[in-house]
Amino acid sequence: MRKPPEADPLARLIVAARDRGIVDAAQAAALESIAAEIDADGGRADDAVSMPPEARRNTTEQGRPFNPVIIAYAAGALLVVFALGWFLAERWRDLGAGGVLAVSVGYAVAFALTAWVLARRGFPVASGLAATLAVAMTPVWTFAILRLTGAWPVLDSSDALTRYEPWIASRWIILELATIAVALITLRRVRFFTIALPLAAAFVALLVHIGTALGDPLIAWYVGPFYLCVVGTFTLGLSYVIDRRQDESEDYALWFYIAGVVVLAVGYMQTWNRIGSWRHALPLIALVLVLAALYLRRRVLLIAAGIAAFGYLAYLAFDVFEGVLALPIVLAGLGLLVIAAAVWAQRRFPKLVARINEGSPASRKTLPGGLISAFGPVVIAVTAMLFAADEAVERTRERDWRMQFYRRRAQRELIERRGADTARRADSTRVAPAVRPPR
Repeated sequence: MRKPPEADPLARLIVAARDRGIVDAAQAAALESIAAEIDADGGRADDAVSMPPEARRNTTEQGRPFNPVIIAYAAGALLVVFALGWFLAERWRDLGAGGVLAVSVGYAVAFALTAWVLARRGFPVASGLAATLAVAMTPVWTFAILRLTGAWPVLDSSDALTRYEPWIASRWIILELATIAVALITLRRVRFFTIALPLAAAFVALLVHIGTALGDPLIAWYVGPFYLCVVGTFTLGLSYVIDRRQDESEDYALWFYIAGVVVLAVGYMQTWNRIGSWRHALPLIALVLVLAALYLRRRVLLIAAGIAAFGYLAYLAFDVFEGVLALPIVLAGLGLLVIAAAVWAQRRFPKLVARINEGSPASRKTLPGGLISAFGPVVIAVTAMLFAADEAVERTRERDWRMQFYRRRAQRELIERRGADTARRADSTRVAPAVRPPR
């Protein structure tokens, strides 16, 4: 028998929606009919408005996927990782490779079982974070296996191979491939966006170590930062592909965007002293990031654009116009302008996104030019790296000559210092002739 309207939460909800104009009378009648069918099937009408066991979250970046519940879960997960890392760092030598393997596999199994139990009890967020912790243990037990099999010898050994960077990079590649494989397998069973975090980190590290393993170690010191820019731009292009292909249930592309921006920023800062007038291209990069943020509805790209603009202003302040008397006043004004622009962008970002993407579905994220726009920066970065490789040979010769020159000068100064010290000690030990007293 149907409850009276004053005792039925669903009936009160339908009446309130009708009175506030959210639904019309026909829609309210249809909702009441559905509620009556639920009662006729033996269900309870108040079950339709019952709270789930875990607080729901929005799954898109535009919908802010980080609510207080997931932040609390993430804090607990970080505490677990910190405690585990502390334990392994303190007991690494005592445990040995076999002990580290046993502990890491035990933790991975415990995290996997916890994820399975939490998923069955209706806690998908907590289950996804536990599965992420299980994936994060992969590099540890993979390293322990390599150490047990002798594929990763002790780095402080007398073996010269352990000091050869391309060979060490090949060992890291094994760890990263194992992490990527485990993360992809986990994603087939557990659909949660934080599992893409170790996947993105391992993918970026894999690209970096592939470059180290295949590159020329003699010029890597000069070409390496340019290669980081290649890795960063390629990761951002791949992020666009993932963003286009993923569904709305989980946002896996977020972590690839973050990884690409971080690597590109590190590479650009390391090449800063070598690119000359190309430093002034940084405002253009910031503008491109702003446009990409609007088309792709990505706040992380908007934040990256703000950091790029601030970095260029800092360069103008502390390098180009360092001697200008009124610079502190202008710099303070620019700082206030940056704050005002950030507040304006934060408030206007949803409306700007709606205006830029007017007429396109909310689930469709497309850049003007598509893949050409996404991977065009990769071509620019590769071109810069090739020019840097040609220049690196001459720079390496100059560096080696300079190091040999300073080494020879230091040896010569050391020899001269030792000769002076020897002469000084000889003078101090020489006995003065005795003076006869007068008669």
